[in-house]
Amino acid sequence: MTRTILALLTYAVISPAQPSATVTGTWHFATPQSAQSLQEAEMMIKTVALVSQVSADIPTATLNFSGRIEAVNFAEWVLPQLDKAAGDDAVHEYKSPSGDIGRVNFIRNVQKPQELLELLTILRTVADVQKVFTFSSNHAIVLLGPEWQVAFSEWIIDLIDRPIQQKPGSAPQEFTVGGPDYRGLGHGARVNFLSSVTAQRQTQELLTVLRTIGDVQKIFSYSTSHAFVLRTGDTDLQRAEWLIEQLDLPAGQVSGPTSFNAPGGDDMTRIFRLRDAAPEGIQAAVTGIRSELNVNKIFSIMETATIIVRGTTAQIAATSKWMAVRGVLFD
Repeated sequence: MTRTILALLTYAVISPAQPSATVTGTWHFATPQSAQSLQEAEMMIKTVALVSQVSADIPTATLNFSGRIEAVNFAEWVLPQLDKAAGDDAVHEYKSPSGDIGRVNFIRNVQKPQELLELLTILRTVADVQKVFTFSSNHAIVLLGPEWQVAFSEWIIDLIDRPIQQKPGSAPQEFTVGGPDYRGLGHGARVNFLSSVTAQRQTQELLTVLRTIGDVQKIFSYSTSHAFVLRTGDTDLQRAEWLIEQLDLPAGQVSGPTSFNAPGGDDMTRIFRLRDAAPEGIQAAVTGIRSELNVNKIFSIMETATIIVRGTTAQIAATSKWMAVRGVLFD
């Protein structure tokens, strides 16, 4: 590894001149690398370390890079962590002067490209980690961020990167996220391993229910173990857990109360399980309730003949009356 520091003077219009430095570094891989793995390493230090200039010499398996001192320092730390044929169980952690934490995780069970993509999406959308990338030759995930994001990410990775037979039971796994308060309503996170909703269409429908009815925006699924990872405020989290408990059931089975009342306001969610309803009848009911009663949060699941409605107490009562008047039977 070599480094050169070039002093570059930058001049502000108003303030006195402040010197800054561009640092250059070089890393030669000792383990065999393909053109793809070198390109991944190049993209990784660009997107995670934010190194401004990177070039790869494929024949010599060498990366040359330059940028801010902090960025190059991280690149010089992370590249040796990746320069190995296989991963290990050691904790690979880096603490930057800014306070951010860098981690390298070698993934054991999340191996397929689609699985890795889903895990990356969970880390980006649910844990808010933007500086994250994979190094596929030894199944590594590299991330850099505030301490609360890294702690949350490590918890997610630990639960997802397990053999399918070792996944936790149906009880939701809970985590309290630190950092800036999310929407001022708390910082709760869950991983739910579904037991009955396992088909792709069913999973997508339940995700849509949680997003549109439950207002949960930070949520994504991991297909292999049928897991939902979500993060939201306290009330939305309670509603989401109730919805999952109600809808992740075998056909014809029910569990618990069919309505949820949000604490502190006139906000009710009700599940209507229709009897002897054809798909066209279910769709007609949804369209009529939405237009005639001005109910915007409504969704149907055709396979289980279920309609989920969220609104005021008066709107829920009006929905029940609307269906009763038209002979729509429900439980």
